[in-house]
Amino acid sequence: MVKHNITAGLSTIHKREGTVREKYIYSGSSDSLDYLLSTPEVLDIIIEASVKMLDPMLPTGYITVGKYIELSHEHPTLTLTGGAITTILTVTEVSGNRIFLDFSCYDEIGLICKGLYERAVVNREKLMESTYRRAQSKK
Repeated sequence: MVKHNITAGLSTIHKREGTVREKYIYSGSSDSLDYLLSTPEVLDIIIEASVKMLDPMLPTGYITVGKYIELSHEHPTLTLTGGAITTILTVTEVSGNRIFLDFSCYDEIGLICKGLYERAVVNREKLMESTYRRAQSKK
């Protein structure tokens, strides 16, 4: 098991200013939803916040990767207001290489979404080796 300083109760507040619209464009039939914060954008914010909180606490060569997420998108929010999306992440449990987190995201009005997130601590090099080995197996 990898030694790290990640413990239950560890918490962070992450702010993302403005929009992340460059990455995600709504692909539905109505452009009227293009002004809403999409679920993929919310996921990107949660991933960014968790990586910034957890990965610096790991030894060189190790990273965290997403394993499972449960998200409830509670309220819509506009992306073009220029306001911040605030994410609160809290580690609820650490079990071996698995890290369990609670999260909630807010805009200036209130709650946008909440959920549970599991990340795993992995050796970056071994992850890449395994990925390439798997890709080669399809030939």
